Amino acid sequence: MDWNYLRTFHAVAETGSLTRAADQLSISHATAFRHIRAFENQLGSRVFDKVKGHYVLTDAGEEILSLARTVAVSIEDIERRGTGSDVQLKGRVRLTAPASFSYYFLPAYLSELRVEYPEIAVELLTSNDEVNMSTRAAEIALRVTSAPPEHLVGRKLIDIGWGIYASDVYLARRGMPKTVMDLKTHTLIGAVGSLARRDGFVALDADFRSQTKVRCDDLMAMASLARQGEGLALLPANMAVDALTRCLNFPAASDNQLWLLTHPDLRNVERVRRVMAFLAAAFRREPAFRAVH
Repeated sequence: MDWNYLRTFHAVAETGSLTRAADQLSISHATAFRHIRAFENQLGSRVFDKVKGHYVLTDAGEEILSLARTVAVSIEDIERRGTGSDVQLKGRVRLTAPASFSYYFLPAYLSELRVEYPEIAVELLTSNDEVNMSTRAAEIALRVTSAPPEHLVGRKLIDIGWGIYASDVYLARRGMPKTVMDLKTHTLIGAVGSLARRDGFVALDADFRSQTKVRCDDLMAMASLARQGEGLALLPANMAVDALTRCLNFPAASDNQLWLLTHPDLRNVERVRRVMAFLAAAFRREPAFRAVH
């Protein structure tokens, strides 16, 4: 079997698009199409169905995907070692990050990164779920965690504090709370589900349950409710941007830890190392985090 067929299959499976896969592999759309057809012919089975313009894996394709990921990683490793690309400041770096950082912070950071390293192409994968770094689904992971996975290496960037936030609309209507006990005279936005089990929300519910008029299970949704003037919200600093004012510290909420992680095999790949160093410096000088404590 031609390994290029397997690599094209892997790229189409990951992107859901023949065009994006072709761009990723620097081949033509026609070549990518030919690779998939030849791959299916050799297997004697279809690996994709085309549904509303997207390439969706068949059952046979799903079974082959895990093997294809392993082979794709091995091919990348061989090519990197054979060409010396591990010391070159060019090529693709896939970064996975939670939604709040992807929306509010990383666009500006990546724009600055592109000026400094114009030949490094960063692919931003927005996800709050852990990505399997062993399969190189991403080279770098930005994660909020107090216990990073043992199979990854990296550094803690910053501690992110929590506080009580509100919109200017709400504060104009209800006034600014001066102390935590002032929350008894305000409307609060609370948590449900697993979010409600965090220490800060447990403490908030213990003392101010009757002031809570609306709840949700997602911090970005909670921040949006606060921006609409629905009440005061307990939020980490990375969520409390875009027209929200910090009213109070809330010591019962433990700081979040922000980590930048990669697979041990990639820590000496120069483009990965440079991107990690650049992002670490950007987050550590971010005013939104420095001003919290």
